[in-house]
Amino acid sequence: MFFRKRKKDRNESDEEVQVDAFINLPTKTTITGDLRAERAVRIDCDFKGNVITTERVVISKEGQVEGNVKCSSALISGRVKGNIVALESLTLKVPAHIKGNILTKNIYIEPGVVIDGVYKIIEEK
Repeated sequence: MFFRKRKKDRNESDEEVQVDAFINLPTKTTITGDLRAERAVRIDCDFKGNVITTERVVISKEGQVEGNVKCSSALISGRVKGNIVALESLTLKVPAHIKGNILTKNIYIEPGVVIDGVYKIIEEK
């Protein structure tokens, strides 16, 4: 996890101020294992395992996930081999390639995105 410091206000303590809202997994990295977080996650690497967060997931065009993704919302331009549950919204942008099923409330699919699976819209009660 990467943090940047900013100048503190007079009323702040000497503790580090977290500016970055994402857990950032950079390119040229391979990670194996499950990730559970209560903050947003950005994946630019090869990730083998499940990604579960209460916040947003961003998978860049360099990112690949082999596992299930569960989050509040997602923006995916990379590859996912697994099921996706985005409780609020899912945006798929070229060159995204999804091999798995999708469950979400709102979905936007850019022309040219490949989905090998089915998607179901969560109905509001």
